[in-house]
Amino acid sequence: MVQAIRVGQGLLTIQRLLTEAELTDVQTIVEQCVAQAHADVNAAYQKQGGKFQFKNGKFPNDAECGRLVRFDEHGDKVTLAQELGILKHAAAFACIKERLPEELRDNFSVEPRYKGDPEVNGTILTNHKPDSLKPDVVLHATRNATNIQCVLELKFPCYEKHRLDPLHSPGVEDQLESYKRLARGCQVILITPSGLTPYGGG
Repeated sequence: MVQAIRVGQGLLTIQRLLTEAELTDVQTIVEQCVAQAHADVNAAYQKQGGKFQFKNGKFPNDAECGRLVRFDEHGDKVTLAQELGILKHAAAFACIKERLPEELRDNFSVEPRYKGDPEVNGTILTNHKPDSLKPDVVLHATRNATNIQCVLELKFPCYEKHRLDPLHSPGVEDQLESYKRLARGCQVILITPSGLTPYGGG
């Protein structure tokens, strides 16, 4: 009898979703880590000197954002805006994983990839890129990344017009709109160094 109760409690634990208070706490941690990653990576670039120096000493201007810094493994151009975005995402993810309370870590996934599966009338995890979705941060039932509660998307806009209005940066609304069918316990949320923007969509 006791064993059965324990098994039942275990099943409840596996499927537990975050409370509203826990959601707020996680969103605050992510928001703070995004701002910290933005500041830290920009500062680190300044310390490298030479061609990495920003004209204003704090963040790149539009001309600097568009500068070619390298080619990737496929031979595609990587601009400073893209390079900073990659570095800032990595720094933010590391910060979040470090600061997230131990009891919430089984409700949290970084960059899982999802695909709809008509056979199960739902969403499955996948390694295949075509027609799949890969949000930055997903909050979900404990140890069950397909029971999705909330989607958080991180952006680090470089160009001035994108910093002022990140939601209307190229492709962002379409990306967030595609995540709406994943999130159910809260809105899809865009998080930038300027703060948090819940996405309602059309």
